[in-house]
Amino acid sequence: MTDLLMLLALNFAGLLGVILILWAISVAIRDVSFIDAFWAFGMVLLAWGAAWQAGSDALHAKLLLGLTSLWGLRLAIHLTVRWVGHGEDPRYARILARTMETKRWSWAKTALLTVFLTQAPLLFITCLPVQIGIWASSGAAAGVGILAIVGVVAALIGIAFETIGDAQLD
Repeated sequence: MTDLLMLLALNFAGLLGVILILWAISVAIRDVSFIDAFWAFGMVLLAWGAAWQAGSDALHAKLLLGLTSLWGLRLAIHLTVRWVGHGEDPRYARILARTMETKRWSWAKTALLTVFLTQAPLLFITCLPVQIGIWASSGAAAGVGILAIVGVVAALIGIAFETIGDAQLD
């Protein structure tokens, strides 16, 4: 197995472990809504997992890790505060109730199969570019080019727009 495939396999296994722990917590509190906050934080975990495994000190890897962490932590904190303040998301309650009624599943099984085990692969796939980017940076040159600088500026502007937009919605 190549280094990249091993990195991705370990990241996916770790993500599944965390998802199962979160599912157990959701069963205890009978609320799955916090998965939205974990989605953003999960990307941070996957990026850090890739960085730890790749061991890259390249500037490319540090930029990817830093931008992912900034974006993910900001959004995770925002969504956690919203969840704590507003409680269960009615959309999830409707999805769970409808699925439990039609499939005759328990709440725990419904939460696992319709929320947590569907979120895990989607989160992993969505985060593939940063995981692969960090891994590929291990052999990168010391500096960054104009395209990377433009990308960093665009990402920072995007994060600022999201922050302002979330503040306006609140």
